[in-house]
Amino acid sequence: MNQVRDDGFVVSDDKERLNIALMHRWLSEEAYWALGRSLDQVVTSIGNSIVLGCFAPDGEQVGIARWVTDGATFGWLCDVFVQSDFRGRGLGKFLVQAAVDHPGVDGIPLLLLATRDAHDLYHRVGFEVTPEPRRWMVLKI
Repeated sequence: MNQVRDDGFVVSDDKERLNIALMHRWLSEEAYWALGRSLDQVVTSIGNSIVLGCFAPDGEQVGIARWVTDGATFGWLCDVFVQSDFRGRGLGKFLVQAAVDHPGVDGIPLLLLATRDAHDLYHRVGFEVTPEPRRWMVLKI
């Protein structure tokens, strides 16, 4: 899957294009939800997920998003990240819209995500605040 914007930015699910070292740095050092995540965890998560890379016209990777899904009933959008130098250009919306449009989650009845500070971004592509948050529970290890 490739989606291309008029300005040449591309979102692709081709894992061969991913810069894993860069993704590890973003997640382990800059993403509040993944601080300290190990390289092994990043590699394993890539192998077990639908991963979308966002690439500049020159091919430089500038963002990521990842679906954790069973392919039938549930999908969790996570690790959405745009490199700081490229923020403010609509790439987050482009990346999230491409994720929502990905054929790997087409027809899945429950797609979720969690965010501390990007509610407006996700709302623009159709996500809503969970109507029954008291039904959801978490187990952190």
